Formats: sequence, C-alpha cells, structure tokens
Amino acid sequence: MSLFERKMQNGEVANRLWPVYSESRASVFCAPCLLFGCYSENSFSNSHGFNDWKNAKQRIEEHENTRSHKQCVLNLKERANFFGKIDHELTVQLNEEILYWKNVLKRVVAAIKTLVSRGLSLRGDEEKFGSLHNGNFLMLLEFLAEFDPFMGEHIKKFGNQGSGSTSYLSKTIFEEFIEIMAQKVIERITEEVKEAKYYSIIVDSTPDISHVDQFLSSLDTCNPQGWQ
Repeated sequence: MSLFERKMQNGEVANRLWPVYSESRASVFCAPCLLFGCYSENSFSNSHGFNDWKNAKQRIEEHENTRSHKQCVLNLKERANFFGKIDHELTVQLNEEILYWKNVLKRVVAAIKTLVSRGLSLRGDEEKFGSLHNGNFLMLLEFLAEFDPFMGEHIKKFGNQGSGSTSYLSKTIFEEFIEIMAQKVIERITEEVKEAKYYSIIVDSTPDISHVDQFLSSLDTCNPQGWQ
C-alpha cells in the first residue's frame, strides 16, 4: 500500500490528503501542520521534512494520530469553509455544465426508448431540424421542444450544427444508445435464463420466396448432419 493511502478500521482504503512530497528535498511534509502548526514539532512540519523511509509507515501513522495534527487539519477545513476554495467558481461552472448535458441526455434517451419500444424507425430522409422529412427521432424532439423550453433552447443553440460538434442530437447518438440498450436487454435475458430452472424459446420465423422456412434452413446449415 502507498504511503499516501490509509487503511481504515472497516477495511476500506482512503487517500491521505495531508502528505506533500517535495522532489527538491526528497522529503514528505504535512501541509496542514506547515500552515498552522509548530515548525519544530516534528520532521513532518520542520524545514527539512520527513525522509526516514525505513520507518515511514509507523511514523506517518503516529503523526496523523497526534492531537496537534488533527487540530491543524480542522483549522485548514474551517479556513476553507470560511474563505471558500480557490477553484470554487470553476467547480460551480463545471457542475452546471455536467447537469446541463445530463438533462439533455435524459430527454434524448426518453425519446429513443419511446420510438424503439414501438418498433418505429428513427432516421428520415434528411437529418435536419425543421425539415418535414427528418424522421421520427428529430420530429419527436421538435414536438418536445414546443412544450419544454430547455429542449427548445438546446435545439436552437446546437441543432443543425453538423458533424464535429457535441449536441447529442445526431443519428450517431441514437445508434449508440440503441446498441447500449440492446446489450442491456441481452444481459438481462441471459441473467434470467441462468436463474431459471426451466425455460422455453419461441421463434417467429419467415419463409423466403421459395416458401422455405429461413429458421429451419439456418439450422440445417449450422447442423448438416441433423439433430442428435
């Protein structure tokens, strides 16, 4: 286990956030103790740092359980809560961006599920918003946009941008989601078959132009010697 990881009493492994390694000094420092502690208290908080690698595991555990170290960690957290983090604005912006695209995907996936569950085609003659021949997928998103301002603004901003831009509105996205859904269905069916003691299979076959059943024909091809 790395010195930057700590094994908890319940067996879980958590990252140690306080150690900071200095390449120039080839030593480890305790960031909270350097900021709020006594510099001469121990090797983790003095100007030289800790480099007793032979006893590193024991010394690190001893240090993080000291009262002064715990107080320094609390002081650092309180200061962060009071003044806010340096990247606070960036984090807020990133979270808003993530939430935005999640909301887009929720609507897109719902539209795809609605169409494929009824065996309807998704693609049309023209993959363009506003066209009368753009297919069921874009048509359903246009319908949704009439009553959903969020989707309306998204289509207005990202619709018809062409390849090379992220919009989750193109034919490639619904093809990918259909493939993912199909794989999940196969996985679920496989799980049910493994759990069941007995099961049966119903096959809906189709004859070709010469009235030969295609399912039976494929079985003969797979097993030319006949079933044993």
